[in-house]
Amino acid sequence: MTTKKTAFMIICMGLLFAGSLTIVMEAKAQDLPSTQLWLSKLDNGVPSKPLLISENDRYNNQPMFSPDGNYIYFTSEQDDGQTDIARYEMNSGQLSMVNHSPESEYSPTPIPDHNAVSVIRVEPPDQLQRLWSISTSNGKSTLLMSKVEPVGYHSWIDHESVAVFILGDSFSLHSATIGDQPSTFLADNIGRTIRKHPESGQILFVDKNSEPWSIASIGIDGKGQQEIMKLFPDVEDFEIDAKGRYWMGSGSKLYQSSEDFGRWELTADFQAIGISGITRLASSSDGGYLAIVGSR
Repeated sequence: MTTKKTAFMIICMGLLFAGSLTIVMEAKAQDLPSTQLWLSKLDNGVPSKPLLISENDRYNNQPMFSPDGNYIYFTSEQDDGQTDIARYEMNSGQLSMVNHSPESEYSPTPIPDHNAVSVIRVEPPDQLQRLWSISTSNGKSTLLMSKVEPVGYHSWIDHESVAVFILGDSFSLHSATIGDQPSTFLADNIGRTIRKHPESGQILFVDKNSEPWSIASIGIDGKGQQEIMKLFPDVEDFEIDAKGRYWMGSGSKLYQSSEDFGRWELTADFQAIGISGITRLASSSDGGYLAIVGSR
């Protein structure tokens, strides 16, 4: 078994049956799913025909736009099964690598007010999963939080505070700050998507304590948890754009929240162009573009 990928599959959870139990899995490198990355321009909330921007049939996943909207960062599996961080330039359409390291990195996320992305690095020999920063100019990496682990996913609240998904007997939401302090528990039994609301600043996450799962919000102090809207069965990926609209994918279809968040409205079906299994989504800061992860 390839140890680099063991920790990755701890991050990539398997779902049993109707989603009533989430299990931790280990897998060999060849078990990484083949996923592709597409880019769609939004015209008044209507997606255009997506452009394929990944260049291989390996694992291309976990996209995030830079704050200025000029780049998309994503996890890219290399020829040897190693995962590093790639960058797509919006103006030129060129792909480049942010880093090449002996470790595997996942979930690149721009750090506010820094020329860097945070990543989850799988650290040998004990396969620790902690947050590191990687400079987007020279690829230099720095450990951000020494005592916060094992981290599965994360989303920045401000330039030093972050919401993190912590692995354990159940998967829980914590808040943490850069430095050597432990994290603070906020909520239990969550899904993998974490976002910051663009207006209220609250933490958005998937609450799995009842079915179907739902998008919920909570303050960084752990107070005021509220349900926002239900997701489709077994869906745990969503996005919120700059206008406060929620997005979700299911199969080949893309959905947007209604104005009152009471229902999901179908906005596009990409079956005719061969996109299926839509999972992760990422919106540009101006709400003009949507990055889409799926299969073909």
